[in-house]
Amino acid sequence: MHNVIRVVHFDESASTSERAAYIDTVRIAAKELDTVGHFVAPTLPGVINGGDVLVHLRFPSAETAARDIGRFDATLRAPIAAYVDGVGYPASPARTRPDEPRTVYRVLLVRVNPGSPTEAVEEFEGDLLKMPGYIPSIVAWRLSRVADSVGRTEWTHVWEQEFTDHDALMGQYLNHPVHWSIVDRWFDPECPEFVVRDRVCHTFCAVDDIAIE
Repeated sequence: MHNVIRVVHFDESASTSERAAYIDTVRIAAKELDTVGHFVAPTLPGVINGGDVLVHLRFPSAETAARDIGRFDATLRAPIAAYVDGVGYPASPARTRPDEPRTVYRVLLVRVNPGSPTEAVEEFEGDLLKMPGYIPSIVAWRLSRVADSVGRTEWTHVWEQEFTDHDALMGQYLNHPVHWSIVDRWFDPECPEFVVRDRVCHTFCAVDDIAIE
């Protein structure tokens, strides 16, 4: 499986009707792709560099994604789209709590400094993966390394989760001690462990089906 994420940032002058028409057009284009699953959704309040529309595409292979994504990206580059961030990555199986509801999909795109020691990168990845053990509202999760990146940043990692609800993401997750005492050090330039050198893309949307599999 090969996944593709696109985060569309609208021009601020775009009207409500233009935004709605754009989302409808992109949803039609996504249905025409040879995917095994997809969604196109407006982002929810609280994103950071998270754009206005979140697109998630699941392709059966990297070859299929490479064949189709250029045409799809051309659709995304409509006049009201100021720019698009995105990644492609091989999708390993997700970890889940299968009996819990999932209503919000969240993704964090980050760029780890290429000069970071291998041991530091692996410890950073390990700390991210510890979080679901402390935060029960994370009901599905997957951490992946990026195969290809588009936009203004050369992303290196994709940290995906599904949450029980929006309040859990904005409250329990962001305010949890494991977040600010263990994970934040990798993002804080005042900490010696600091490895994430550029802006992050913290974005999320409502989902009514399983996003991470």
